[in-house]
Amino acid sequence: MKKTLSLGLLLVAGGLTTHVSATDLFRLSGSAASDGAGGLVGLSPNAQSALLSNPSLLSELEDGVSVGITALRVNSEFTSSLGELARADKGPGIIPELAYKAELGDSDWSWAAGAVVQSAMKADFRFQDPPGTAGVSYGLQPHAAEWLVAKFAGALSYRFSDQLSAGVSLALAYNRNQLEAPYIFQSHPVLQGLKVLVDLDADDLGFASSLGLNYKPTESLALQLAYSLESDFSADGDLSGNLAQLGLGIQEDFHYQANVQTTLPASLMAGLSWQASDRLRLGLQFDRIFWEDAFDVLPIRLSQGSNSDLNSFLGENFIHDVAPLQWTDQDSLHLGGEYQLRGTGKLRLGYENSEAQAPGHTITPMTGAILDEAFTAGLQFRLGQRDYDIAYRYSRGEDLTIVDSALAGGEYDNTAQSLKLHSLRFSFQL
Repeated sequence: MKKTLSLGLLLVAGGLTTHVSATDLFRLSGSAASDGAGGLVGLSPNAQSALLSNPSLLSELEDGVSVGITALRVNSEFTSSLGELARADKGPGIIPELAYKAELGDSDWSWAAGAVVQSAMKADFRFQDPPGTAGVSYGLQPHAAEWLVAKFAGALSYRFSDQLSAGVSLALAYNRNQLEAPYIFQSHPVLQGLKVLVDLDADDLGFASSLGLNYKPTESLALQLAYSLESDFSADGDLSGNLAQLGLGIQEDFHYQANVQTTLPASLMAGLSWQASDRLRLGLQFDRIFWEDAFDVLPIRLSQGSNSDLNSFLGENFIHDVAPLQWTDQDSLHLGGEYQLRGTGKLRLGYENSEAQAPGHTITPMTGAILDEAFTAGLQFRLGQRDYDIAYRYSRGEDLTIVDSALAGGEYDNTAQSLKLHSLRFSFQL
């Protein structure tokens, strides 16, 4: 049953392409309309936004099926300690999403169900492995990692009055972790600083939930408040690898059962939208993503080691390692507006400013989540009897130079990386 559900969520997350080769680390907006206005969830929501962040918005939506497709393209560069410049696989990556919203009869209740992607990160580089402890290098190697959270979600919203609605959502969440790279042990008492080639694939199912309020004190002003609870994952899978370059004089290949513990962080969102004139709506939104508790360290537990020589060398058939991340809580501010054009068309513009949550001294090219600013633009237009929304988002971060990395082995000292992300979102309602 778990495998069937995992496969379904995996198809939702990336079934239209070979992979999502970009970073879209924590998504709160599910509509092209919201994205075009700086990611303001309350300005032009749809059912996906309600499922991702604020379920109370269901009371404001028309019944129907909401369809969304996001295309991602990354421009990312990494300069290794050898001075080699490597560029990430650009993509594009495709994320499809689908949701259905309806009222419960003639009551004040509304509900929705759908498949959405909350988090998607993949880094995919190839460069010469720099010499590490004891001069160990594996030559030209991929340095690829993926972290994904996709959800089958349902939500309920109740309209208390024309001014106030509240909602709750519950989701079955699928988490996938993949790593193909030279791995440097960070904390193991025997292996710390040593490097092996690994290929890891682990996944898990968990639960996620959120609460939301939507309040309209006047006809022209709406306030939104939402909180999503933290979701923990304990992903099980397989890890295979090779320690040929360590010179231990033992069997080179190894295989373990792997367990990777990760967390989708809690989030808080507060926003307002204001009808400034007959044609102009403005809004702002504040988000806090609680990365500090969720991404302080990355525990990896390996068991049932297949290499008897390695088991004898270590005195046990398991390995527990903890990689430092030391991420901090991330605050983001969104500003945007929507202008009614002639007919049914709408023009949207927005801006986002965020704190970078990943400190430079623990960053690698596989965890380079350094986006801190975005510019957005969007357009609503009509074809036939249906309105369509399209939005473009350009995200960037400051170029980062790491002189003295906190990671063991020294391979990430004197490195540099940059990241820019282009996303194009298209959505409509059937």
